Order: sequence, then C-alpha cells, then structure tokens
Amino acid sequence: MRRCFLSVLIGGALLCGCANQPADDSTTPSETAPAEPAEPTPAPPGQSETVEPENPSPEKEVTLDVMTWEEITALVPQHKGKVVVMDLWATYCPPCVAEFPNLVQLHKDYPDQIAAISVSLDYDGLGDDAVESYKPKVLSFLKSQKAVNVHNILCGTDAETLFTKKIEQNSMPVVYVYDQEGKLAAQFPNPADPGEFTYQKDIRPVVEKLLASQ
Repeated sequence: MRRCFLSVLIGGALLCGCANQPADDSTTPSETAPAEPAEPTPAPPGQSETVEPENPSPEKEVTLDVMTWEEITALVPQHKGKVVVMDLWATYCPPCVAEFPNLVQLHKDYPDQIAAISVSLDYDGLGDDAVESYKPKVLSFLKSQKAVNVHNILCGTDAETLFTKKIEQNSMPVVYVYDQEGKLAAQFPNPADPGEFTYQKDIRPVVEKLLASQ
C-alpha cells in the first residue's frame, strides 16, 4: 500500500429516489348498496398467515463522533473479549480511502468477534476551522462506504499533534490491532520496520490468528 506522508509547512497545511369497478347501469345511485370490505383470504390449512409489521424498524444510520485521542484509546478496554481493529485514515489520503472498504468487510465477516473503529484524521488544526466543520465531508465518505456497524470517529486531536507527540508514526494509514484482552497485538506499519501493507496480506492474517486462538 502506498503511504500518505505528512509534512508541516510554516504557515501551510498538512499534505499528503385500484381502480374502482364500474357501477351496474341497471342500478340507480340511490339503489347502490355500499360496498362491503373484502374479507381476507384465509391461509390454506397447515400454513400460517404472514403478518406485516405495522412499524418496521428503520435502517441503522452511519454516525460520526468527535473524540480526543485519549478518549479514543479508552474505547479499547470496553471491547474486552473482542479483537479491536482501529484504522487511522483521512479523506485526503488516497491509500487510506483505497483500503477503507476492507475494514468494513472485515467486520462484516466477523460481526460478533471484532470491534471496528475508524478514526478520521482530517482535522489538521492548522487553520481557524473548528473540528466540527470537518464532519460533513467525513460523514459523506463514510455513508458512501456503508460503514454502519463501524464506530466512526473524527479525531479532535489535530493530526500534527497526533503524529508529533502521541503516536510513533509519521504517515497514514495506520492500523492498530488489539487482542481480546485489550493488548496491542500488532500495528501497521511497524515503526521499527516501516513498509507498505494491506488488509488482505497483513492485517487479516493477524486478526484471524487471534480469533483462532480464542
């Protein structure tokens, strides 16, 4: 996978939708009897009638929370018993966008065994725009990916601070995999030996190995 390397420029920005039956002519309007409601056709013996729900459940919507990096990492222990896959990405990072569908698919494959967390780093903190102003663009992308069952977060800790002070990485995407006890099992890229990675070749095998060991 190609990577999105970030560089800080002085005064710059982070790069990288029944017809009614006719009346009988021989009957006058006054003689016309009111139509009786049709009786429902009973189901054949041995078959139950299908009853449509009055209020079907609405489809789940894609949501997006705003959290600091500290609040995000505090989510991991809350998923004890599951493998947690946390993907750090941004809409302006082509490699991130290319790999993101694999996070959604991974959770679809193991819905009860995996907690998928997507962390958008679109907020760079270099301008005067508030973090909330980035939500429409990020949410639009997430909806296009049908990321319904993923916990989607817009990181309120700006990307510059995150990469320089919070994590041992300098480019996106970044993926952390935590085991069922909440311990970090792997991170991509490996800070000691950074290189390209993909979900299919690198992340999925680690996840499946953890699931098999449970």
